[in-house]
Amino acid sequence: MPTPQPAEPAAKRRQRSDARENRQQLLAVAKQLFAAQGIDSTSMHEIGRTAGVGQATLYRHFADKGEICLALIKEDLAAFRERVGALMTDAQAAPLARLELLIIEKIGVTEGHLPLLAAMQDAAAVSRLPRSFRGPFDTWVHEHVVALLEQAVVQGQVAPLDILFTADAILGAVAPRHYRYQRYDLGYSSERIIAGMRYLFIERLRHTPYRAIR
Repeated sequence: MPTPQPAEPAAKRRQRSDARENRQQLLAVAKQLFAAQGIDSTSMHEIGRTAGVGQATLYRHFADKGEICLALIKEDLAAFRERVGALMTDAQAAPLARLELLIIEKIGVTEGHLPLLAAMQDAAAVSRLPRSFRGPFDTWVHEHVVALLEQAVVQGQVAPLDILFTADAILGAVAPRHYRYQRYDLGYSSERIIAGMRYLFIERLRHTPYRAIR
């Protein structure tokens, strides 16, 4: 007969409830401040102060603004991961066709959450220098781009190429900060960016032999 587990102390239940409430309050305040004055102009200190939460509590929940931004778009990123996961398991579609769809999906999620993703990119760059500028989200996307390029080479869709460099180039071309520069400083439409990405990384790879330089 299973041994009955002792009931959780009321004090511990209150602590967990308080922690959840603090987290939700911080996210609600951050969302309001980001919308009112921009992410770059909002400090972690201001988020904690406005939420009525101590700085120690703030940093227990979120190490930086990048983590706050990630929490704010967690559900949309989960949906993006699900769509990309379906692409990766679609054996009926050619690898380059799936890569094209992945690029379009990546541009779509970047377009929809550009300020938050740019802040996540900045936070990842600061915390992970000098090894990588990629955060967990882009690292996951990079792995799938690499897998699709490897499949395209094996199936003869493209000539052998420097797969890691090409994957870096694809993600670099639609990195949030660069994408924002193209969209708002240069005035490119998202359709123009998609067309350029399709030409450079789908059509050109399909028809142009590539020789990697070591």
